[in-house]
Amino acid sequence: MQIDLSPYEYILFDVDGTIAETEGLGHLPAFNAAFKQFSIPWHWDSQTYKELLKTTGGFERLKDYRHAIEQAGNNDASWLPDDKLLKQVHLAKNQIYAQLMQEGAVVARTGLVWFINELSAHGKRWGVVTTTSHSNWDSLWKQVLESQISTEPAVVICGEDVQLKKPDPQAYLLAMKKLGADPGSCMAVEDSGNGLLAAWNAGIDVLVVRSQFFSDGDFSLAKVIADDFSQLSPSY
Repeated sequence: MQIDLSPYEYILFDVDGTIAETEGLGHLPAFNAAFKQFSIPWHWDSQTYKELLKTTGGFERLKDYRHAIEQAGNNDASWLPDDKLLKQVHLAKNQIYAQLMQEGAVVARTGLVWFINELSAHGKRWGVVTTTSHSNWDSLWKQVLESQISTEPAVVICGEDVQLKKPDPQAYLLAMKKLGADPGSCMAVEDSGNGLLAAWNAGIDVLVVRSQFFSDGDFSLAKVIADDFSQLSPSY
């Protein structure tokens, strides 16, 4: 699949689902382990988690799930964790996620390492624009990616760096500000509808690489759509 990268100086990557299939292999089991650790009677299966991924941000996802239980009025609503406890759960979940990275639970997506190293070899710079936390990105970078990728990201924007998460364009706008870049010099790489909209609303062209939980998304606004990075044949 041909992709012309000649107009772009910066290629900005989402993380979860895009760089690696971290949602199903990392975040989901980490959430369930954290629920068990705090004796919270919740367990998310893949279908439940797919629905929850419509909300960006792990803590926000926890609050949305609690709200759904409240609205449903089912038996689980007899005891619900408050925000303070949910923050503790989220912190524990991130620690469990880091341990999973150390144990090798996640690998880079097919062709990802080749693609980034090719970009660097042809004078392109790459960066990270994600709604995940800095700690989660650091775990993935240090445990999975750093030893394989020849250059470090030119910019890293994570969930803590912005007030509004994807699909709001704030994270991409901040990345461009830090890089001194304009939208025409950037391409975003995303796997979800929320990520696509965030980049598109910032005026940035988008390459979508389909992932486990978003393979059936509406990506009609994308410039290029692929199933994995190995399908791409870039020109510079």
